[in-house]
Amino acid sequence: MTSLNNLRVRVGVVAPAGAATPVFVDAQSQPFHAPTRRITLTQDFTQECPPGWPAPPSMAGAGPANAWCPRTIPAGTTFESFANVAAALVAAGGASYA
Repeated sequence: MTSLNNLRVRVGVVAPAGAATPVFVDAQSQPFHAPTRRITLTQDFTQECPPGWPAPPSMAGAGPANAWCPRTIPAGTTFESFANVAAALVAAGGASYA
């Protein structure tokens, strides 16, 4: 469940070591103003669409609202992400900084 009241927003799921791990982002720093970080996924990432969450920087201008989501991004993909999402993916074992 997504809740901005808890300041943690679920943005997807990775599966390090075969176990599905939810990825929660600290929403205290608004992603609209957050810097970006380049990451490489080490696990497939099933990206979700939390209400009110902006499109990732790598998908800006991709088309209609939420055309970027939901989707699964395969391991090995390198892209720009909001810094707070990148940190959450790295902490969950689903990515490394590029």
